[in-house]
Amino acid sequence: MLKTLILFFFMPLSLFAQWTQVSSLPSTFQSDHSFGFAINNTGYLVTGNVLDQFGLPISVDDFYSYSPDTDTWTQLDDFPGGRRGYAIGDVWNNKAYLGFGLGVNGTTGFEEYRNDLWEFDPATSSWTELTSCPCLARTHPAFLTHQGNIYVGLGGSSIGNLNDWWQYNIATDTWTAKADFPSHERHHPYQFAIGDYVYVGFGHGTQGDVIYDAWYRYNPSDNTWLEVQNLPAEGRVAGTQFSHGEYGYVLSGDGDDHASMTSGEFWKYDAVTDGWEQMPSHPGDSRWAPASFILDDHIYIVNGSSFGIYQSEVYKFSLSEDPLNVDEIDNAIDMTVSPNPFSNQVAITVNSEHHNQNDLSIKVNNVLGQVVLETLVSNLSSLSLGKLSSGTYFLQLYNNQKLLVHKKIVKE
Repeated sequence: MLKTLILFFFMPLSLFAQWTQVSSLPSTFQSDHSFGFAINNTGYLVTGNVLDQFGLPISVDDFYSYSPDTDTWTQLDDFPGGRRGYAIGDVWNNKAYLGFGLGVNGTTGFEEYRNDLWEFDPATSSWTELTSCPCLARTHPAFLTHQGNIYVGLGGSSIGNLNDWWQYNIATDTWTAKADFPSHERHHPYQFAIGDYVYVGFGHGTQGDVIYDAWYRYNPSDNTWLEVQNLPAEGRVAGTQFSHGEYGYVLSGDGDDHASMTSGEFWKYDAVTDGWEQMPSHPGDSRWAPASFILDDHIYIVNGSSFGIYQSEVYKFSLSEDPLNVDEIDNAIDMTVSPNPFSNQVAITVNSEHHNQNDLSIKVNNVLGQVVLETLVSNLSSLSLGKLSSGTYFLQLYNNQKLLVHKKIVKE
């Protein structure tokens, strides 16, 4: 028999990973469309757009490093490729690669689309220009590294949005045209690589001024594309993304109306199950064109703007404390929940040491740590969860207000 429980205790906040604030960049480098990356326990932020003394956007060539040990930012020598915004990059084999964007011509002073490519070596703290892409110059395309190659495509150009796809071989410094992206032309998509595949999607298209939620997988081995599971939320553009371990992540950005959302949404993609799970949102509204990097299993979100206002707060989130990876808190306690995934109710069994006690209680939280159900348990057998929306939840079993077991459950 299940009885409704009046709240007597709160779930420890440490059970769910939280976003914590770290040091901000100088006020002169509160930017959008900067490229963030990390190598050898150092974070970096380079180029982007800032507001000048008159409140007008200008592109910059500023370059900063971040030390997580001292929580400090240090200004480095300017990026030698010139001032630019809307550039993009990635990291491979302890070197960073950056290119494209809208840059200022050093001779004319006018902005122009770029198709160049640069390599940064932190061992010498130097940049080297590589062979430019034989493609149309463009702003904020898809750009990611995978198995010794860089893949670039989509983006906005002088003739509009694009859907071409290119491979750059780092070892040979050569470019090769590949099969076009299989859907509408678009700019500022999201992208990451997991295992043998590359994933690209979302973004802002010109067909009806659409913000997309569709997601696609590219197979480099046979040069083919496949549409996979869409994001189960608003379409998304101009956020940030990364892969870590076996998963890919998309973070923040604008929603369907190309405006900030009231929550800094954070989503995790599982390539094995082809499924999305929502993670705890970063503080504040979602951010347009932020940067990010990973240091010591922490993802950092840096700069960007919300509802047209530049954001200076920098936050980090521990991926090693990802609540979607947490299962049992006390391995000595055995609790089974079935079926899982479920439709309306679950059957619960607990080992005999705790099964007959009258002071067992259950709490169910969503992925944001919000309590959606609390009950006292007399004769533990089943739990009705039919009123919950589809998604991922966490079921906790308590004994005398001590957390015994924590299980992830999924409602279909």
